[in-house]
Amino acid sequence: MFIRSCNRILALSLAIFTLTLVAMISPTGAQAQSLPAIGLSFDKDVYVEHLDVQLNQDFVVYAMAMNLNGGGTVNQQITSMPWVIHQVCCGAVVEIMEVELNPALNHDGHPLAGMVSSSDTCLDQETIWLATLTVRMVVPATEDILWAGGPFGPVTDCDGEVPLFSSLLVTIGLEEGEPTPSETSSWGQIKAVYR
Repeated sequence: MFIRSCNRILALSLAIFTLTLVAMISPTGAQAQSLPAIGLSFDKDVYVEHLDVQLNQDFVVYAMAMNLNGGGTVNQQITSMPWVIHQVCCGAVVEIMEVELNPALNHDGHPLAGMVSSSDTCLDQETIWLATLTVRMVVPATEDILWAGGPFGPVTDCDGEVPLFSSLLVTIGLEEGEPTPSETSSWGQIKAVYR
C-alpha cells in the first residue's frame, strides 16, 4: 500500500513538473525547440502568444500547426492532425462564439473535445491553419489566463509515420482599465462586470 502511494505521488509530481515546464515556455524559449507544434496563436502567420482583450468583446484565436524553429515549414508532410484546445489556468471563463474550420481540410470532432483535421493530399506548408475561433471573455480573472492547444493523439505523416509535435499556448489578459474581480467592491460593480 505504501509503495502504491509513493508511485502515485511520484507520477503526480512528474506530471506537474512536465506541465510547469510547458507553461514556462516563452516566445524565445519556444523558438529554440526543434519540434513542430500544434496549438493556438493570435496571428495566422506567426506565433503570437499574448493578447489583452476587453471584457465581453469578441476576439480571434487561431488553431495552427507550425514550426517555431526559424519560421520554416512544419518539416513534415502531414495527412492527419488530432488536436484539442483547453483552458489550463486560472479562473476566467472564455466562451467560443464561433468556429470557422479550414475548408481545405476534413474535420471530425469539436475543438474542445478533440478534433481530427486531415487532408487527402500531403500538407507541406510553413503554417497549417486548422481553425479560426471567435471567442469572448465573459468572466474575468485577476491575472492573465492560459489557454493551450496541442495534439491529443498521434499525428500521421504521408509515409504513415508518427512524427512528434509539441503544444502551443497563449495567454489572455484584460486591457488596462477593465475591472477584475479583486477591484469590485459593491454588488452594483460586480453586476456591471457581467452585463
